[in-house]
Amino acid sequence: MSTRITRREFLKGTALGVSGLALGGRVFADVQLPKTKPNLLFIHTDQQHFEAISGLGNKYLKTPNMDRLMKRGMTFTQSYSADPVCCPARACWFTGRAASENGVMTNGLPLDPNMPDLGQWLKTRGYSTFYTGKWHIPRRDNASGFTVLTSNPSHLGQHTDGVVSRSAQAFFSNYSGDKPFFFSIGLLQPHDCCYWITSHDHQKGDCPYPSIKDELPPLPPNFHYNVKEPKVLAEHLAKLRSKREWTDEFWRYYIWSYYRMVEMADAQLGRILDALEDSKFANDTLIVFTVDHGDGTAHRKLVTKFFTYDEAIRVPMIVCLPGSSGGGRLDKEHVVSGLDVAPTLCDFAGVEAPPDIRGRSLRPLAEGKSKEWREFVVSECLISGRMLRTPEYKLVAFKDDPVLQLFDMRNDPWEMTNLAEEARHAGTVADLRKRLAEWEGRLKVNS
Repeated sequence: MSTRITRREFLKGTALGVSGLALGGRVFADVQLPKTKPNLLFIHTDQQHFEAISGLGNKYLKTPNMDRLMKRGMTFTQSYSADPVCCPARACWFTGRAASENGVMTNGLPLDPNMPDLGQWLKTRGYSTFYTGKWHIPRRDNASGFTVLTSNPSHLGQHTDGVVSRSAQAFFSNYSGDKPFFFSIGLLQPHDCCYWITSHDHQKGDCPYPSIKDELPPLPPNFHYNVKEPKVLAEHLAKLRSKREWTDEFWRYYIWSYYRMVEMADAQLGRILDALEDSKFANDTLIVFTVDHGDGTAHRKLVTKFFTYDEAIRVPMIVCLPGSSGGGRLDKEHVVSGLDVAPTLCDFAGVEAPPDIRGRSLRPLAEGKSKEWREFVVSECLISGRMLRTPEYKLVAFKDDPVLQLFDMRNDPWEMTNLAEEARHAGTVADLRKRLAEWEGRLKVNS
C-alpha cells in the first residue's frame, strides 16, 4: 500500500487535471498505476439525470464533489443505463449480463440464482468485499457476497445517505485487512424526487415560494413532444403524464427541487471522498462513479424513468484511475454502458470476468491506450423494448410493434424528430435492426 497523503496534497495533485478539463486536453503521461492490485471503489447514485452535474456546465445546481471526480478522472458523456429502472440496471452492473439474461427484467423479478454477482466473484479471487447503502437486487442477499456495513435504514435518501456516508468514513479510517478491498457504496438521492412527485401529483398552482422564482431553471427545448412512439412506450408514457396537469412554472419548480436532491447526494459524496483522501488508500484506489438511470426532469412533460429517451436512459459515468493526477478528461466519442462496470472492475482487479459477460472494460479508454471500441450499445426497457445507440444514431424497437424510432443524435440531441419512416433513412434503419438482431442472437436467455 502507498504512504498516507493529506487531502491538501491530494487536491494539489489534481491541478493538472483541472487544466486538462478546462482545455479539453488529454493528459496521460503521469499516470502511475499501483504495483499491487488496486482497491476498487464503486459509488452510485439513484435516478440522476446525465447533465445534473455542475462540472458539465449546468449552472442551476452545484455539485463540487462530483466535479472533483471529473477533475480526477475520465468522464464518459455518452454513457447509457443497461435498463432504465432501478432493479434491472443494478443487476446488470453486478453481473455484467443483460437484463433478459440475468432475469431482472423489471423491478421485483429475481436475479438468476446461478449467476454470480461481483461481490461473490471478487470475494473468491483475492478481494475483501464490502457494501453499504442501496442494493435493490431482488431475492439476492448481498451478504452472500459482501460484508454489509449498513443496508437502507429508510427508503428516503434524506434519512439514509448520511448513514451510508458515515459508514464509508468509518471504513476508510479502520480497514486494516491484508487484502485489497472492493467497496460498493449506494447513495439513494436524488430518488426522493419520486415521493416529491407523488405528493404533488394533483397540484394546480404555480411555484408556492415567490422568493425562488428567479432561480427556477428554464423548461427544456423538448418540453412539448410530438414524436411517434411504439405502442407499449406510448401507453406507458400516457399513464405517467395523466397524473399531473402542472403549470409551466410548477414544472420549473420541480426541476429546481430535483436539483436540490442531487446536491444532497453530492454533499454525502464529499464526506466519502474526504475520508478516502485522508486515508492510507488515497493513492491506490480505483473509483468508478455512475447512476442506475436518469429522470425525466420535465423533458416531454415527463418525470421518473422506464423509457428510452436520453433523459431516463443516459447516465453519468466517471472513472478515476488509482494514483492518477492526469484527470479532467471528457470522452464524448465512445458509447459506454452499465454493462461495462463488471468487466472494468475485474480488469483493474487483474481477474477474469464472469462467463458470457456482455460489457467491455473501460480501462483502455480511461488510460488513453486504445481508440478501438465497439460500434454500439444496447439497452433493454419495459421487457420488450430495445434501444440501440451508435455514436450517430439511436434506434428504438419494441417486439412485434411496427413503429420504430430513429433519432440523429448529433443533429437532434433532444430527440424531437423521428426519422424512422423517412425513405432516405431506410438503409440506416435496416442496418441498425440487423445489428440489434445479431446482439440479441448472442444472448443466453433461460426459457
